[in-house]
Amino acid sequence: MFETLEDMREKSQRPMSRGTALFMYSFDFVLGLFYIIIGMQRRQPFGVLVGAVVSLLSLTWLITTIKSSVRVSRRDVWVRGQIVIWILLAYQVAYTISARLL
Repeated sequence: MFETLEDMREKSQRPMSRGTALFMYSFDFVLGLFYIIIGMQRRQPFGVLVGAVVSLLSLTWLITTIKSSVRVSRRDVWVRGQIVIWILLAYQVAYTISARLL
């Protein structure tokens, strides 16, 4: 039942272009590389690790989207974007708290 409702909601919206998904995943990949570079400059191994995780996830999604012949759903792109945001937000909160304690 719920799958049917989700399919109806997805069909009622304008289809997402493949280029939009590719742009978002590419942007997330570059953002992860930015965290790796900043983490190396500040000598923060956890920052490098977070950047690597975000970059590898985004690269995986990017390659999957390029190779897939199936249309990208809005929900998939939204969920993947939320995953990246929550990873980076958790890192920023942990970094802020540790900086205040030291």
